Amino acid sequence: MTGIQRTLLAIAAFVAVAVGSFIYFIANWDASKAEPIGALRNASPFLSLEIPRGPGQRPGPALTTGTTA
Repeated sequence: MTGIQRTLLAIAAFVAVAVGSFIYFIANWDASKAEPIGALRNASPFLSLEIPRGPGQRPGPALTTGTTA
């Protein structure tokens, strides 16, 4: 077996494992155990949905030493 054939065989094996693991993941998916995507937006430490900011708007007040994020 030449080096090219071994390389192609390794690539084919990698693709087979990747496709197989994806199919396994989809086949065993349980939607009742998954958290809705909308719930993730409120949990982000980077987004403040209460005070929307846009271009040209001033940033919020600075945090004091007693305030935690």
